[in-house]
Amino acid sequence: MIKKWIPIIAPLLLVGGIAIGLGSDMLQETERKTPSLISSEAGKQISEKIRESGPQIIEDATPVIQSITISATGDCALGTLQLHGYEGSFGQYYDKYGEEYFFENVRDIFSADDFTIVNLECVLSYSNDRVEKKFNIRGEPKYTGIMTSSSVEACSLGNNHTMDYGPSSLEDTINALNEAGIVYGYKDYVDTYMTEEGIIIGVVSASLFSYSEQEENYFRDGIADLREKGADIVVACCHWGVEGSHNLTEYQITTAHKIIDWGADVLIGSHPHVLQGMEVYNGKVICYSLGNFSFGANHNPPDFNTLIFQQTFTFINGQLQTDINANIVPCLLSSAKGYNNYQPMVAEEDHWQDIIGKMNSYTKPYSSITFDEDGRLVLPEGE
Repeated sequence: MIKKWIPIIAPLLLVGGIAIGLGSDMLQETERKTPSLISSEAGKQISEKIRESGPQIIEDATPVIQSITISATGDCALGTLQLHGYEGSFGQYYDKYGEEYFFENVRDIFSADDFTIVNLECVLSYSNDRVEKKFNIRGEPKYTGIMTSSSVEACSLGNNHTMDYGPSSLEDTINALNEAGIVYGYKDYVDTYMTEEGIIIGVVSASLFSYSEQEENYFRDGIADLREKGADIVVACCHWGVEGSHNLTEYQITTAHKIIDWGADVLIGSHPHVLQGMEVYNGKVICYSLGNFSFGANHNPPDFNTLIFQQTFTFINGQLQTDINANIVPCLLSSAKGYNNYQPMVAEEDHWQDIIGKMNSYTKPYSSITFDEDGRLVLPEGE
């Protein structure tokens, strides 16, 4: 029950005060004119009862319930690898089909939720100051339209490709995201997004390939900062793990638990480029790796399996509830067979069940949760 004091007390006190004032005047006047009808002692008793009763409390039996659904994907390399030519590249597909092409098959899912976040694994820059490394991924600043045209509200920048073309390329990327109104997290920079319902979602993101006190502290301090900023839900995005491996490292698990203990409400992992298992720890979901999604850095990756993770958070009278309502949407990173056309699609029946089966097998060594045939996260009995 919610007890509404503020809007009711003032008018009641005002009215009560007027009533008491008038009552007092009337009692005095009555005593002067007709003392036999009401005594002074009786008047005192009436006044005492009014004071004892105090302001009335009106109980509101209808709680305010709000449901917020978050969707998350894995690596989105919205650009071209430096080793690729123009033919068949992400850039060529953009020039040919436009910004709405890439998320066309999942746009309805992103539009139906309250908040969608992806891992942006590239720079959006015209810089030619390429850092010497094996893989550099670069798109154009206008590629933010790929996200905004498909209801992607946020991205994580805590990964190993945020400065592929020098510090200026990171600055260009941040400027492009700010101009597009896309929320992001990067190391000690945290950001928030407010839903139409007034729920504030915070994002913190960093790379964690191996133990680093500084990188871990980005999460610890970032979560605290987001709470100070009024975040109702905190999404932590971690870039970690072994590329190409469905197995978790001990460091992933121990650090994930730390981040949840520091106050994150959900943890989204990336970097291995393949799916890894999930876990529920202290009532919070950990997605260790969501694989690739729209991935322009590989024309034909060995594993096309991917998914969209979704979780619905419920608030009752502003308080986040402890129930877990989560699911996965099995997808393929390409809608073409045999090559990557950078356009993810929801998996059809055979692939759908295959991905769910694989996710259950990836999860089993680390957690007792499972996913049913519809992709719903199922907790073991008693949890």
